[in-house]
Amino acid sequence: MTDVLAARAPAAGSLDVDVVHELLSSQFDVVLGTPRVVRRSRLDTFDGRLARAGRQLRHVTETSDERLELAGDGETFLLSLGPEKPRWPAMASSLPPGPVRDEVARLAGIRALMVHDEGRRLVRQAELRNTDRKIVVRLVVDEPADGASGEPPTVLVRRLRGYDKEAARAWALVTTVLEPVADPVADQPVDGGPARVDPASPGRVLLATELLEFLAAIRVNLPGTVDDVDTEFLHDLRVAVRRTRSVLKLGREVLPEQWRTRWEPEFKWLGDLTTPVRDLDVHQLELPQMAGWLVAARPEDLTAFELHLSRRRTAERRLLLRGLRGKRLRSVLADWDAAVRAVLAEPEAPGPTAGQLAVAHLSRAHRRVVRAGSRIGSQSAAEDLHVLRKRGKELRYALEVFEPVLDPADAAKAVRDLKELQDVLGRFQDSEVQRATLRTFASEMVADGVEVPTLLAMGELVAHLDQEQQSARAEFDRVFARYVRPASARRMARLYAEGGGR
Repeated sequence: MTDVLAARAPAAGSLDVDVVHELLSSQFDVVLGTPRVVRRSRLDTFDGRLARAGRQLRHVTETSDERLELAGDGETFLLSLGPEKPRWPAMASSLPPGPVRDEVARLAGIRALMVHDEGRRLVRQAELRNTDRKIVVRLVVDEPADGASGEPPTVLVRRLRGYDKEAARAWALVTTVLEPVADPVADQPVDGGPARVDPASPGRVLLATELLEFLAAIRVNLPGTVDDVDTEFLHDLRVAVRRTRSVLKLGREVLPEQWRTRWEPEFKWLGDLTTPVRDLDVHQLELPQMAGWLVAARPEDLTAFELHLSRRRTAERRLLLRGLRGKRLRSVLADWDAAVRAVLAEPEAPGPTAGQLAVAHLSRAHRRVVRAGSRIGSQSAAEDLHVLRKRGKELRYALEVFEPVLDPADAAKAVRDLKELQDVLGRFQDSEVQRATLRTFASEMVADGVEVPTLLAMGELVAHLDQEQQSARAEFDRVFARYVRPASARRMARLYAEGGGR
């Protein structure tokens, strides 16, 4: 039996606490406690990873107790917080050790826990005692305080160690008048994918609508990036910027001509501004994995490298914050919002439809991928694979941008086909870039007087990356042959069809 079970009145009824107490009095001695006010905060990552996994984490604060309650799958587990309690937002690693931290860390990953909502509740506790006057079960009535809104009144049955049978008996009595709450987890909207768009609609309307969505993503991730809540805020902001730049490029024939000179440079500036810190974030996130590559050296030999990355990131973040808090970005976001909305407000003008744009860009991008990949042989330079990777990115962006007018099943399979090729090309290029970056870092650290063991350990990392690049190159021929197989080609041909495969 779980630590805590919850029950509520049926949908058409109300909670009568006296009836519940009367039922329990038939088999237990019920001792009522004094009502008290409790503050309860629901915690989750910014993108709701716990809720999507069917879990709810709450920080509960009472006069003499602070604890975390993790609910899901019909179970609730408790974790007491000591004086060194986390201050939100915080990473799961800051929680006290135990099963709750392990589960939360598994679900939250590299995202911080934040307060999503909080409220005051009126809590009345009762002790259920046996004939020996020992407390065997605790009962809690939990309802909004002072008429506040929130979850409806709930009765909680808390099991005490060694008294499972008594808790089961109390639960059976409670559920004769109340309904069990199997999963007291906040309802989450189901992501049904992008809204479908008529392929005959104006192409510029589709693109402008998506540009507004990307602008919203930039704005919503900006505060978390500035406050350095977790590394994913900057990552998601960069994704929105990158998608904006790809739409501007894809939409040159239908979007205002002056946008090429006015807005493409601005979003390139924003992308360049955020690159140094993101690159350092990636190195820091990958450092534990890289330490596992070491054979001759020891993980602790990389401590100086870790400190170097941290110092570099601190310096680069100062430059990033100066740009994110500056007048230029405020002006860019405000003026860009007005420019995109002006396009949407214009009367319909002649030009390619959304479906026609999809056909033109998908066919051209796919041909470039096939042509560039087919030219690669055993003697091809690394630059040839880098060019193919760029062509693959262009096709991936086109599939994402025109997804609303594509057949969903074929589009999803086309992305999966492309992803395997992109993964191999990404491993190839990332290994090369990381090797060069590690050499740069090592040179900087030599100037700072780093000790020899650190340099030797970094040399091992460079050697491992060289092997990884060779491994990716060896896989390329097989993966590319799979990508250009007839089934994949037919799928792309269907997506080329007039109207975007609809």
